[in-house]
Amino acid sequence: MNIARRQLPSALLACAGFVAVAASGAATALTLFPRRAAQLLVPIAGTLSTDLDDIPLKGVARINSTTFSDPDLGGPPGVILMIDFVAVVGISRKTRTAYFAHGENRVVRELRSSDQLELTFPITPLNASATKVALPVQANFQLAFDVGNGVLLSATATLSNPTF
Repeated sequence: MNIARRQLPSALLACAGFVAVAASGAATALTLFPRRAAQLLVPIAGTLSTDLDDIPLKGVARINSTTFSDPDLGGPPGVILMIDFVAVVGISRKTRTAYFAHGENRVVRELRSSDQLELTFPITPLNASATKVALPVQANFQLAFDVGNGVLLSATATLSNPTF
């Protein structure tokens, strides 16, 4: 039995070598992007006013931030924010119904020394049946960053009625 052995042309081998080098260089470049992560727990409070009742809410917002830059493409530094609530609860003034806020928002922004965010989260009654409707509440965040080091320094937060 004769098996034909073909030899790859040297140009094809050279091309494969360039692709391998470029791929390993791209992987190396990705690991060189400076990334800094931080987490802040921020007190948050405010009142949601509805037609029927007012619901004062109070708790903690958790902000996870990861800053990044891309020197190869020359884009401005950015920040990825993951914001959720930890034990944000309230009791309506008239009906005495207990509510809790939940959900998570992910935001990608340009890194600036200060930034303001307005995000909407749902609140629902505790032990609510499936027919209960969630109410929207707006969370307002004022953030301060150390742009040189890419670190989230501080934040303040309040809750209010949505503006949509």
